[in-house]
Amino acid sequence: MFSLRDFVRKGFLAAVGRMADYQIILNAAGWLEKGVLTEDDLLEIQTAIEARNAPAAPVPAEEPVEEPAEA
Repeated sequence: MFSLRDFVRKGFLAAVGRMADYQIILNAAGWLEKGVLTEDDLLEIQTAIEARNAPAAPVPAEEPVEEPAEA
């Protein structure tokens, strides 16, 4: 059976990283006001946005290699 809630929620989750965050948030809030999405759905969408925007783990700096001095 078709579920509008699942359809909309999956669409927003798929849009993360492809659509501006603010657009996803504003549109999802509109669907919450209409009673289609729940606050739990918005939390899931926000978590996906935060995970996408999380800074990458820092890469350890390479230690400089000292080359022998020429005589």
